[in-house]
Amino acid sequence: MPTTARELNGNLVIDFGDGTDYTVYPVPGSVGIEIQTLLIGVALGTTMHGHGAEKVMEDTDRLTKLALGIPTKKRKQAPNRRMREFEEMRAARQQVIAQAAILWNTGGGGIDAVQDLLDEAGGGYPKALERVMRSSGLGDQYAVLRTWLDSAADTLETASMPNPSGGPSTSA
Repeated sequence: MPTTARELNGNLVIDFGDGTDYTVYPVPGSVGIEIQTLLIGVALGTTMHGHGAEKVMEDTDRLTKLALGIPTKKRKQAPNRRMREFEEMRAARQQVIAQAAILWNTGGGGIDAVQDLLDEAGGGYPKALERVMRSSGLGDQYAVLRTWLDSAADTLETASMPNPSGGPSTSA
């Protein structure tokens, strides 16, 4: 069964279609703004360009925790039930939940972005992220980036195709 999402009493409920679901709670507006700021840096590549892969991983982890309402401060505290519940899921479900929670709780996000994510035939995460970027006023920049990434992927795919003699292609 396909994974679906619905809004219920201000919460996002992700239904995996097998009798299990996961509820994502809304975060305060200031946290949504922080999520949006981190997401823009990661999605547009400015975090990678300015700070490297380690910072991207750190920001992505923080994004996920903020969106799920999991404490991000390193201090002695009792184990967080939500974090434990999240960590015990299969990786594929963690990815869906993390992406949906970020799209749900970021400024400019919401149920429409989550629906785009879960629409397997309709573009998935790139379309959902495009919706968030448009609502953030960064739609044009994101469109340029997507065009560049798509053309780079096409170039790499063409360059790795063997030529008729069986050797690597020399085309660029």
